[in-house]
Amino acid sequence: MELIVALHELARPGGPQTYALTVAEQLARLGHGVTLYARELGPMAGLARERGLAVTARSDELPERADGVLVGVDRSLAFALAERYPDAARVYVVHTVDDIHLPPPVDGVVAATVVLNDRFAARAAASVGAGEVVRLRQPVDMRRFSVRSPPAERPERVLLLGDYHGDLGSRAEILKEAWSGAGLEWVQVGAPEPQLDIAPAMYDVDVVVGHGRSIVEAMASGRPAYVLDDAGADGWVTPESYKRIESGGFSGMAGEAPLDAQRRREDLDAYRPELGRLGYDLARAHHDARPHAAALVALIEQISPEAPPLEHDALTALMRLSEAQLRAEIARGDNREEAKQWHQRAQALNEQLVLTTAEAAEATRRLEAIKATRRYRVAQAMGRVAETLRGAGRR
Repeated sequence: MELIVALHELARPGGPQTYALTVAEQLARLGHGVTLYARELGPMAGLARERGLAVTARSDELPERADGVLVGVDRSLAFALAERYPDAARVYVVHTVDDIHLPPPVDGVVAATVVLNDRFAARAAASVGAGEVVRLRQPVDMRRFSVRSPPAERPERVLLLGDYHGDLGSRAEILKEAWSGAGLEWVQVGAPEPQLDIAPAMYDVDVVVGHGRSIVEAMASGRPAYVLDDAGADGWVTPESYKRIESGGFSGMAGEAPLDAQRRREDLDAYRPELGRLGYDLARAHHDARPHAAALVALIEQISPEAPPLEHDALTALMRLSEAQLRAEIARGDNREEAKQWHQRAQALNEQLVLTTAEAAEATRRLEAIKATRRYRVAQAMGRVAETLRGAGRR
């Protein structure tokens, strides 16, 4: 089959980008022709090319025909590719519950919607235009992420994944404070610079703290995985908690108890190195990308392709509207990030001002202390006498 995997951008590493790359690579291993298509390319596109995948941002470089189209995140691409490939089996992949990233709200643009957890499934099932909702699990390449060594009997190094955990008052900072007495070394990946391949970072740590697909990658690497996001905390992934945590998408929102100080301390005490092996077994049983790709192929083969019910002008109008909404959402995120950076700079300047003020006060205190000494008073008196003598000599 000739397949297209499309999303808005293939530049920065993120959940949708890693999913697209993982799925495209697995489909290609099955012998299918695969083209990764994105409006914006960057480092992730380079990584895809290194793995032997065809990547393009130009619509005129797409194949003449396609048997199947997988679109994630970008509704406008779903509209555009529905018109370009009316005879293809078209599938939309949901990566977030945000309104703008739900399936195109027109029947027939896609025939099916793939969801990766129960939270997404509920939203997709209630959405117009989703078609058949197919529940799969977050896939991970079990060959690329593998167990290199067992975790330590007592945790020594913690890998913190994400680019926002350094915010003042974040849950990660609160967790660090709660676990500070254990003498843990914390390593953060994802800030300030995103990292394309996080597999090597997993190999020499005992615990991985993160959310979403990074937790599945930690499990595949045999690391005890602790689910934490600014939305909440689910704690350790165990055979007992897995079903509940996976249902919520490893989002930190499936927790049954608040992340208070007592629970944070109890969670650290609950660490066991065998959580790494148990997590690996769960990842191998439920998240192997190979059966995930096979399920996508089966879905595409069973879909009856049909032309979208709208004419060219209507599809174009909806595509442009979706593009405008997506640009507005991206701009809002950029503005929020810029505001955050300015806040951090202002906070740093304020801290520097407080430090400088304190140093000036300390310098003043030391000067006054020196002036109060007998040696200083004698030196001052001798200076006045010397000045008097110099004045007499000049006369």
